[in-house]
Amino acid sequence: MNKSFKTLAVGLTVAISLGACASNNNADNNASGSASPAASSSSSGAAPTGAAVDPMGKFPEPVEVSLGRSVDPTYKYEGEDTAEDNVYTRWLKDSYNIVVKHEWEAAPADYGQKVSLAIASNNLPDAMLVNETQLRQMVKAGQLADLTEVYDQYGAERLKQIYKTNPGLLEGVTFDGKLYALPETTLPSAPMTWIRKDWLDKLGLEAPKSLEDLEKVAKAFIDNKTGGENTLGIVGTQQGGSLYSTFLSSGDHFMNFSSLFFANDAYPGIWVKDDGGNAVYGSTTAETKATLALMRDWYAKGILDKEIGLRKSSKEALTSGQAGIFFGPWWSPYDLQDAIKSNPEANWRPYAAPLNDAGVFNSNQATGSNFIVVNKKYEHPEAIIKMLNLHVSEKAESYKTAVGKEMTSQEIPLFLIMGFGDQLQYAVKTTQKVLTGEMKLEEVDKVNYGFTYELSSHVKNIKKEPFDNYDIQYWDQKTDPDFFAHVYAHLNGGSTFVDADVNYVKSIATAQTKTMQTKWTNLKKLEDETFLKIIMGIAPVDEFDTFVAKWKQQGGDDITAEVNELK
Repeated sequence: MNKSFKTLAVGLTVAISLGACASNNNADNNASGSASPAASSSSSGAAPTGAAVDPMGKFPEPVEVSLGRSVDPTYKYEGEDTAEDNVYTRWLKDSYNIVVKHEWEAAPADYGQKVSLAIASNNLPDAMLVNETQLRQMVKAGQLADLTEVYDQYGAERLKQIYKTNPGLLEGVTFDGKLYALPETTLPSAPMTWIRKDWLDKLGLEAPKSLEDLEKVAKAFIDNKTGGENTLGIVGTQQGGSLYSTFLSSGDHFMNFSSLFFANDAYPGIWVKDDGGNAVYGSTTAETKATLALMRDWYAKGILDKEIGLRKSSKEALTSGQAGIFFGPWWSPYDLQDAIKSNPEANWRPYAAPLNDAGVFNSNQATGSNFIVVNKKYEHPEAIIKMLNLHVSEKAESYKTAVGKEMTSQEIPLFLIMGFGDQLQYAVKTTQKVLTGEMKLEEVDKVNYGFTYELSSHVKNIKKEPFDNYDIQYWDQKTDPDFFAHVYAHLNGGSTFVDADVNYVKSIATAQTKTMQTKWTNLKKLEDETFLKIIMGIAPVDEFDTFVAKWKQQGGDDITAEVNELK
């Protein structure tokens, strides 16, 4: 996820917690939550069956929670504060008798390995954040507490509503009828085609629907030099970027070529089922080969930018005014601000395209990667539930006094991105209604959808009539500049996305398996280099078959067997 959107993403998902927002200072905020172990020292315990429980109440005696924790060494805390001792953890202690201790800390780059070592040695903290593979390992090893009863008893209504509006999340961490983890939620995403509509209008062209349509539009832009003498075709992957989203970066839909593959029913980078129901790596399928052949043809014709993988910044091609087509998620306007400032007439509009031959708009499904797990030996799992309750709920008056500002994942223990499943839909539809007068600002659900209230508070300063036309000339970029990108992204990008009928395909695996930990880097390098050579015409299309054979021999078959066990 790009940095400029990170504050919004967490603001949107965690706005309901009124203060538990991630900071865009920390490049690992979305993944680095809290985790670290210690001992427990309270007589609180789980409530007897049938006993009244206050999910937000203070424990009568201090309850210690030891965590394994990812801590960014470059993060700047205020004063003498640390990840273990800061205004948020002190508030937990003073207001709720929850005492946070760190059994160990690790830098974000080393955190996964540290967790794996803790699992292998069976030397676990009371709670920590893990990925899906680690979760399954711990379930198989019998290391985790069954949270079914404690979640039912201590889960706040807000927390339960969040999971209810994100169907399948709790089911995905329930094994043999037992709940073994608390998963994070995700913002919905799919790569749309963003096009300079002012260029379409100038040439009298319709927005593309199919891959064939898209090729014709790109060619028309180039032939008519709508971006000047050096008009570019479709721009995308820059230096160090990926050609498409993967199972390890499922939400990465900005400025790559996932859309072309999806329109060919190809899903490179993720794990899908073949006709027999067995796991297959999408990068090894015939559909992916066919898409590479298409991209090779488009590259030769100039339809695709000739500097794929070479540009230091693909966004510069947008800002320079040379390019009029790229693929990206609904929040792409956050990255279009410089392009619009440089070209005030640049009317970037999103389209739910290209569609496949059956007229379906495909996308991989963005999945969360963090899970809170609790050591089965820990005496007070209800403390972990209560910490998450506090994270997602409207804060008590004590919070405003003791903390009174936004906290980041480096300060909030066991930080998860959490939000209602309909948060984007609500934000878009509600803001539209406030704009048109169908709904009053005071009618917006400020408690559960705090960021929507903020959007609605600013929308009339930014969107001009006609209210249902999102072309750039009907926006005021100067009156309320701090909120322009927020409103523009939601009404321009978000409205198209929430109205789209997306066919989502979820990867079977969403984290590395055991064999991947030693072989995936080399396999991915082989994949990236081969695919780029095929697209650029350096290697023949049939080099794909050689790649598949090498991929299988060098560990792919072993990894596929491991993924099959996850089905």
